[in-house]
Amino acid sequence: MKKSLIALAALGAFAGAASAQSSVTLYGLIDLNYQYIKGGDLSPLGDNDLNRLADGHVYGPGSRWGLRVSEDLGSGLKANVVLESGFNGDVGSMAQSNATTSRLFGRQAFVSLASNTLGEIRLGRQYILHDEVQALNNPFGNSTVLNPGAGANTTTAGAFSLFIDAPRIDNAVQYISPSFAGFRLQGMVAAGEGTADRYQGVKAVYANGPLNVALSYEQSKARVPVAGVDDVNKIIALGANYDFGVAKVFAGYQQGEDLTTGVGTQIGTLTLPGLGGAAATEMKAYTVGASVPLGAFTVGANYTASKWENAVGADVDLKRAGVVGTYALSKLTTVYAGYSQAMGDLKNDVSEKNVFQLGLRKAF
Repeated sequence: MKKSLIALAALGAFAGAASAQSSVTLYGLIDLNYQYIKGGDLSPLGDNDLNRLADGHVYGPGSRWGLRVSEDLGSGLKANVVLESGFNGDVGSMAQSNATTSRLFGRQAFVSLASNTLGEIRLGRQYILHDEVQALNNPFGNSTVLNPGAGANTTTAGAFSLFIDAPRIDNAVQYISPSFAGFRLQGMVAAGEGTADRYQGVKAVYANGPLNVALSYEQSKARVPVAGVDDVNKIIALGANYDFGVAKVFAGYQQGEDLTTGVGTQIGTLTLPGLGGAAATEMKAYTVGASVPLGAFTVGANYTASKWENAVGADVDLKRAGVVGTYALSKLTTVYAGYSQAMGDLKNDVSEKNVFQLGLRKAF
């Protein structure tokens, strides 16, 4: 009996030591907002209006819950896991699943080894590089009606965004370097595994004090070459912001070439109105904005413009201006309201010609 008690005590001590080396964090966010949407005359909505309650993913971060696991292996080495599941808070359904793909952790699902001196290797479903860059170029990150990656709907092209934003990629291997005086490098590949295009991208980041800058370049190797072109969906993205204290300014640029349907930095085949039925193969877009903190209030505004061109040189543009105000009820709870208006060639072709939103976001 005594030996059993000693063994049990030793086991308990070992378990205590092991638990001290590991941590598991449950986290999440639910974001719901009322939207009033006025459509353009030629849009799927027509010259009508729409009232709806929608999950935040329509214009931003999206509701989610997740687990973060970290184990200290010693000598500055850690093993990490991130499992993150998106859901639609307005109806309770899974957000990244559809008729052909069922995803339990559709937002992120990766395991990694991280070293203080050598950097981090991540394996699994992860955020794609241009999506991370885009988070720097607008006042409230990838959220609210100010998000350049927020979708617009047309009769011919379906949903598309002013900035290309395919936020995640499957079967990815990413290396993230340590930070040196604010500089950091990232590289990512996804082999495609015989069923999708092969993706590769690089990203450089400078984050030091009030200045944040990120630049990425990505391309996909077509599994089935398109018109003899092997390298497709070439996208360069630049995002930056600077905090002056009394105000913060934002800017971003994105350029895409040899755009086609694929996997990775995919946009689908966009047969936008005004392109004569030919799909867009090139795009250029930019955004500028600013935000001003006023105690618990923050007011932000931006202007985004995008031009799409097909192989024979025809082009169309879409522009959007918006303003958003947020009020922090606490560090984890925010109410917000925003308005955006579409302009340019496609303003009457998009359902989201005018959008008003009023929302509540709760993190935990």
